[in-house]
Amino acid sequence: MKKAVIFFLWFMGWAAWCSAQSHTVEFGPTSIPIDQYFTISLKSPGVRPAKVEGFPEIEGLQKSTQKSFTTTITKGTKTSMVYTLTQQYAPLKEGEVTVKPFTLVVDGKNVPAPGIKVKVGPSAPVVPVPKDSLAAPAPVTAAAPEFVDVKENAFLTLHVPKEKVFVGEAVPVSLWFYVADADLGLLDFYEFESQIGAIVRQLKQRSTLEEVVQQEEILPEKIKIGEKPFTRYKLYEALLFPITPQPLRFPVVSLRMIKYKIAKNPSLLTQNRLPENKTYSAQSKDVTVRGLPPHPLRDQVAVGVFRLEEQVSRKTVSLNQNLVYHFNIKGEGNIRTLSAPQSLGISSELEIYSPEIRQTLEVTQGRLMGNKNFRYFIVGRQAGEFPLRELFQWVFFNPTTARYDTLRPALTVQVRGQEDQNSFIRAQDVGDFYNIAATESNELIGIDQFKEVRLYTNVVLGLLLGVASFIFILKRK
Repeated sequence: MKKAVIFFLWFMGWAAWCSAQSHTVEFGPTSIPIDQYFTISLKSPGVRPAKVEGFPEIEGLQKSTQKSFTTTITKGTKTSMVYTLTQQYAPLKEGEVTVKPFTLVVDGKNVPAPGIKVKVGPSAPVVPVPKDSLAAPAPVTAAAPEFVDVKENAFLTLHVPKEKVFVGEAVPVSLWFYVADADLGLLDFYEFESQIGAIVRQLKQRSTLEEVVQQEEILPEKIKIGEKPFTRYKLYEALLFPITPQPLRFPVVSLRMIKYKIAKNPSLLTQNRLPENKTYSAQSKDVTVRGLPPHPLRDQVAVGVFRLEEQVSRKTVSLNQNLVYHFNIKGEGNIRTLSAPQSLGISSELEIYSPEIRQTLEVTQGRLMGNKNFRYFIVGRQAGEFPLRELFQWVFFNPTTARYDTLRPALTVQVRGQEDQNSFIRAQDVGDFYNIAATESNELIGIDQFKEVRLYTNVVLGLLLGVASFIFILKRK
């Protein structure tokens, strides 16, 4: 029993020690020349933290870039990994710098760090050594780690799946970076925001309308190429809609990445990766744009694959009553630019008002899908049956069949009742003159009242004229 209690206490103490040691903060050398970085590193055994905050601002040191790497240590049959995140600080002047105690927040948990003093000295002078020097050899120091260049399996590609399109047809364009899962630790992005801005400007096409797919962050996607697992990153995506038959030419674009050389003999006491820059390039692409076949509406029609979904609030109404008709165009194409259905003429039997327009759209797998709904308000003015196909039609060009097509309504509206001209007049807008009749006073005004007003006005004008004449005569004398 006593041994069991001792073992339990030992196990609890060991677990607490392991928990406390899950994250540690380490400082670089505390005596550095002014032309070298001072560093603060977070080391996390076994797992890479999702979020690290709290690297301090230090007076006398300028916070610089962060670097991260993962070290794999093998001892016999046991393999362990240590993730290191290092914050670099550039000295601003020589002298002593105080680093106050601070706390890093790692995935919501506090990791405290003590304060230290850092001494910043002058740059170390370079002393040339004569070739014929017979001086005693310098003391033996720890050898600098030897790094090797490991070949990575990674590439940048511009994906443009269509080689020929019609004017107005969607051209999906996306830029991807692929890296084999086994080589993920060899690469990091470098100054991505500025680079992607320059790449997007290179990919712009002046003869197109552009629908850019917004991305809040670059997320990794797991795929397989053959039997090999890869991770890919979508860097840019857009849909282009040519407005002229001018060909689209996408130039060679390049992306600089951080590529690491790996130490031959990794350890926890030395830097195990050496960062360098490597440039990856995507091949150029060309897309041929063809004009639409001859048609009276060739310059006005939409291009895509569409269908009609229609709906009416009620198929039968009485005279001078209204109904609501939805002409809903759904499908794939440039939804934003779809025009209203073409009217086949003015109907005296049905009064049709201008439509209310609503649209929804979504980009999925390089296709712009959605719908545009035209909501019509219709009033029946004469009795009868009215096929709506005689009033509306919508012409478009289908790039899949390379033919023009027309969407026509299939619904029929019936208006019942005896024609009542008075009810028709009551339904009309008679104007503002009659609208204010209910709010104006109905008190009678005598005709003589206007004569009195005219008399008083003439008397006032006569008095003003007399005073003006009197003043004029006085000034002349």
